[in-house]
Amino acid sequence: MADIDLNRRKYKRHTLSVKLFMTRVDDENGLGIPVEVLDISKAGVGFICRQELMNGVIYKANIKIWTGDVIPAFINVVRVSHQEEGNIYGGVFIGMPETDACRIEVYETYQDYSDQAGNVPKTEEEERDELMSIMENALNSGN
Repeated sequence: MADIDLNRRKYKRHTLSVKLFMTRVDDENGLGIPVEVLDISKAGVGFICRQELMNGVIYKANIKIWTGDVIPAFINVVRVSHQEEGNIYGGVFIGMPETDACRIEVYETYQDYSDQAGNVPKTEEEERDELMSIMENALNSGN
């Protein structure tokens, strides 16, 4: 069944391990719900949360990506898998600007390139600098 789920995905997911707070867009109190992001793609995000979240509810969050940039996002919860350590959720991005989606897509291209033998930068700083350069070039060229 896992193969079927992967084949249904339009975009490849990449590991992203960050902790953040999400808030329901319809919650007047705006109390943050702690979640741990597991992976991300141009279209959505996978995360774990100890609190029960409802399918179809939209949450907002600020996601810190690999470059250190923060992407504001609206996330519609579309899938839940109950686990002992917490529930694993899948969410799709709602109304994300193309420039922000492009930042995630640029990382996907970079990661695919880096996965090839001999193309991995030696330090995190070199990797971040190279990724920033690729991202700037992509945004400046309008791609």
